[in-house]
Amino acid sequence: MRSFAAILNRGSWRRNASVAAGIAAAVIVYAWVDLHYSLPWNPDRPTFQRFPAGPLANACDGLESPAANNDTNAADAPIPNLVHYIWLLADPAVFSLSFKVFVSVYSSHLFLRPDRIYFHTDAAPELWDRAKASGDTWTKRVLNIPGVTPNFIENPRVTSQGVEIDTFGAKSDFIRADALRTFGGLYLDVDAVPLRDLAPLRHAGFASVVGGAVALAPKYTGFVNTGVWLSRPHSTLTEIFYKAMDAFYNGVWAISVDILSDLAYRLQALPGEVLILHPRAFAPASWEVADQKRLFEPHPGTPSATAYGGVLDDAAGQPKELRNTCTDALAWLRDRELAGRMESWEMDFSATYVLHAFDDDINKIWGWDGKITLKYVLARQSNYARAVYPAVWHAVKTGIIPKEETL
Repeated sequence: MRSFAAILNRGSWRRNASVAAGIAAAVIVYAWVDLHYSLPWNPDRPTFQRFPAGPLANACDGLESPAANNDTNAADAPIPNLVHYIWLLADPAVFSLSFKVFVSVYSSHLFLRPDRIYFHTDAAPELWDRAKASGDTWTKRVLNIPGVTPNFIENPRVTSQGVEIDTFGAKSDFIRADALRTFGGLYLDVDAVPLRDLAPLRHAGFASVVGGAVALAPKYTGFVNTGVWLSRPHSTLTEIFYKAMDAFYNGVWAISVDILSDLAYRLQALPGEVLILHPRAFAPASWEVADQKRLFEPHPGTPSATAYGGVLDDAAGQPKELRNTCTDALAWLRDRELAGRMESWEMDFSATYVLHAFDDDINKIWGWDGKITLKYVLARQSNYARAVYPAVWHAVKTGIIPKEETL
């Protein structure tokens, strides 16, 4: 047997020390990670900003909870079937809408059958009329969709506290709140695409309906998505949110998400006031790059002829698998299993009412030009394309999009 001295002389102690150090390091890392994700002060856990109550001391004055309203018809009234978009101009002389905007607006028209689709815009009326009559292709198609109606607005520039409202996103936050509290209905970001009728949500008996937001990083989870929002006129949530934005807006990006999340969670305890849906309902993919890749990345190996796209039922005007029966709820997976056409990358939108398709970073997807075009959707080789295909194909079949453009 070797002596201890011999082992030392052969350098084995160095190897053993390295192994011991590695084990010790692994234990330390494991303990740190375990504590890091369990301690209440963990910075990677979602932390909701709390706003002081002082500036909103009188925010509830004159606002009644639906359950306390003596007018039964008013308390049970559905959310109006109106859709709201916002379009602010970077150049006051240019009004131009893209194919992706067409996808959202046409899907709203087809699946929601709204009484009106409002565009709240700072464009001049004559510019709107000119764009509708002689603008570029997709602009004319969007503005001539039945029900599309302009609401000409003043561009919000400063809060009552003197804080400049200097970004399109912040301006939009103020405008959407004002539109919903004034008219009621459904607010949509232009990258949010309805996939089915929202009538069950409008008739659910709540004054406001919002959805959670998916996030890949733990610290971003648990927030409410501001890009899809249903409300009755003058709901408590819209009224207080509007006042809170004026009181607390400080120029910080996405502070509206903090404010809406804080208010929605507080008000959901009031009967009939706020319904908060699972993230799959409105935003099944996050704004983070990995999720944008999962949603938009094309998979050229998938033959277009066999790629699933959903078939519109002419009688109901809905894709068969998006109707609201128990059988339909199970149809997505069943149909793919029977046909043997389930792709490993394919997402299931069976539980999704609106697909909020964040696309700010799609230019970072390697091997693709990042362009969302008609042919990209018709190829049905990405999750986004498969989700929005039924509405786009309907526009082709009805002649709104000429068939020669699909060739």
